[in-house]
Amino acid sequence: MAERKDGVASAGADLVIPLLALAFAIYFFFSIRDLVWEAKANGVIIGTLLVALVVAQLVRTGLAIARGQAGRSADTLWQPREAMGKRIGMVVVTILFIVTIPWLGLTLGLLMGMLASLWAMGVRKPLVLAGISVTVAASSYLLFIAALDSAFPHGPVEGLITWLVHR
Repeated sequence: MAERKDGVASAGADLVIPLLALAFAIYFFFSIRDLVWEAKANGVIIGTLLVALVVAQLVRTGLAIARGQAGRSADTLWQPREAMGKRIGMVVVTILFIVTIPWLGLTLGLLMGMLASLWAMGVRKPLVLAGISVTVAASSYLLFIAALDSAFPHGPVEGLITWLVHR
């Protein structure tokens, strides 16, 4: 837990990620309901573990507040002010990634999302931007599309690769 200037740990900000994880787990449980039983079983195990971790964090935070070791304040969430632009940039990039992945597909979406994320975080070296973004996108394509044939959205890159391989 982050400590405020008055010496009291600020627990409110520490609940943001667990609560978002809980929301994701709930969404996850709804999204797996139409899958075959093997995939559903794996999904339930993963989702249940995520919920258990969230509950553990909530209990830990609740106990700290009850003991007076922490307050419910979320003021450390907004500190340091200099990082707020990067945080907002990452939220915008994440929303854009989620909205555009059905059209861009996994590979191009990740490539563009990584470029934008790194840029928002202050990375400006072209080789670093390209290297990390291409590596993440290519690795994701190889693992999720080529090897596992998962149901991630296919976009222009996946279409081009399929066309090149099967012509």
